[in-house]
Amino acid sequence: MRSKAYRRFRNEREIMKIRLISGSCYVIILLAFYVLKIVAHDLCFDALTYAFALLGTYEMLRAMKDKTTKAQKGIVFAFAIVTIPACALCEQFVGLGLQVTLICLFALSVALLSLLVIRHEETTPENLGVSFLSAVYPTLLLCLLVLSNHVNGSQELAKYALDSRVMILFIFVVSPVSDSLAYVFGRFLRKYFPKKMAPKISPNKTVIGGIGGIVGGMLGAAILYFAYNAAVGSFDHMGLWLPVYLVIGLFAAAATEFGDLVESCIKRKVDIKDMGKIMPGHGGALDRIDGTLFATTVVYVAFTLIHVIA
Repeated sequence: MRSKAYRRFRNEREIMKIRLISGSCYVIILLAFYVLKIVAHDLCFDALTYAFALLGTYEMLRAMKDKTTKAQKGIVFAFAIVTIPACALCEQFVGLGLQVTLICLFALSVALLSLLVIRHEETTPENLGVSFLSAVYPTLLLCLLVLSNHVNGSQELAKYALDSRVMILFIFVVSPVSDSLAYVFGRFLRKYFPKKMAPKISPNKTVIGGIGGIVGGMLGAAILYFAYNAAVGSFDHMGLWLPVYLVIGLFAAAATEFGDLVESCIKRKVDIKDMGKIMPGHGGALDRIDGTLFATTVVYVAFTLIHVIA
């Protein structure tokens, strides 16, 4: 019994070590591209988003295996290849990234539907639906990250750090802190609060872990507020903007947890453990950014509303 427990302990230590090394490399890559965004050009961070889109689309199509046809795979991958650069370049130079993204989505829809006629025998409503899912998740959702990367806003709002720099930080700080606190709460409080969050989708997730994730999201937002505003040297109207940050952190954390469940459901439906192996101990690119995709949606919508109202 002792030897089995010891081997299990050693295996867990090795897994944690691998996860730590892999996760650290991921953080270093994020920081490098963020610094390039600041010192060079916004398009540098779009390059990282483009890599996420290509890797994520490849992982989705591979996970679906025979659920899509070769023609559908080609159209979906072409959508990933074209849409992110088109969105980034048009948003950067003419401010029409959202419009171009919608045009690409329309073209994707027409191309997939045309297969009902061109490839009638092999095309079904079911594999068309899977193909559309593989395009929306992740490429279409990542377009919101591209748009977030190019938000400038007014000079008045810029004084309160409400531009693309803090939006990117929001997305990539709140989600990891939320995940970390969810893990800590779940691991150490599970025996006292064992209620499952979604037992049929992800049996290991507990309600107490979800609460930890929400706490982590708000904590990450608070850390970001004080760290970033200290860096720019302005804490004007803290009574207004700190609660705004906390509310966005709360909803971004909830979106992160929902994104985790979405990917867990997809993997359960296709009977796989991980979407890929590019990040040892974590899985694939989609396994790393699943919650981030949905947190991006919340952050983009929240900051868009702020810019419209303010």
